[in-house]
Amino acid sequence: MKQSRLLSTSHFQQKSWNTKGTIIILLSVFSVTNSFASNEGTEPDSSFFSHWLDNVTKTQEVQPHWEPLLSMPSPRLTQGLRYNYNQQSFPNSSKLTNYGMGKGLELILGENVEVQIGIPAYLDRETPKAATSGWADETFLSRFRFIAANEENGNYIVSGSFGLSMPTGSDQFSSHNTILTPTFAAGKGWGTRQYGINIQSSLSASVPNNNLSTTGIPLSWIFALQAHILQNFWPEIEANYTHWCKGAYDGREQLVLTYGINFGRFDINNRKKITFGIGYQEPRWANFSTFSRGWISTVKLSF
Repeated sequence: MKQSRLLSTSHFQQKSWNTKGTIIILLSVFSVTNSFASNEGTEPDSSFFSHWLDNVTKTQEVQPHWEPLLSMPSPRLTQGLRYNYNQQSFPNSSKLTNYGMGKGLELILGENVEVQIGIPAYLDRETPKAATSGWADETFLSRFRFIAANEENGNYIVSGSFGLSMPTGSDQFSSHNTILTPTFAAGKGWGTRQYGINIQSSLSASVPNNNLSTTGIPLSWIFALQAHILQNFWPEIEANYTHWCKGAYDGREQLVLTYGINFGRFDINNRKKITFGIGYQEPRWANFSTFSRGWISTVKLSF
């Protein structure tokens, strides 16, 4: 009984530390972005950050102005700080909570180049018999935009990205492999910046550097339909089909539908805008699934 109390106290302290750490990171980035934005319009010929932010504005202007989807990585070049939350339930009354989902800082470094530095996700697994918590692996991503046109000139985009996951997480949650994820993504929209619809799709494969027989290669195809109504409302539906090659799930398939809505972008001040959203996820039309149902939410501070 005493040991159980100690484990419970330790588990609470870990979650508390994770929450505090996340708040500190969010406040730190908010402070930095506020400093960047406050430089805009002052010393335009000498300020490095003013020139950089001006270039970010120009490169985002030539692409569609859609909001990010809840699950599918955006084909657009984006900049800001993003934090996701996901909770999945299982038939045996277990659940897995993911704080962060590997999202983090997104920076546009050039006319067609973006990099993402993930904040390692914190995972909390609860079963009828035990509770386990720990950190997931660190992730990085680079994206290159091949072609794009804004709403007035065609409303489309095509890009490619390369993701990297490094085995830095806790033993119980790390993949124990370096995983490379090339992705091809595209989207086409109809309408204006105020109202319209768009379809987006991506194709990716996550390839581990070793232990292929246990880790396997998930091939993922995502198709999404997003609408823009009432200025700040972005309802969506996403279909995520995954097929596993090799590994424990070799030959198995899963289709997950996400029904959700994003609200944004709401002005804060200067360049800063905020977006938030929520969605419900469920596997459909398959005899196999890695979970039974789930919730996903997101908040993003753009600058």
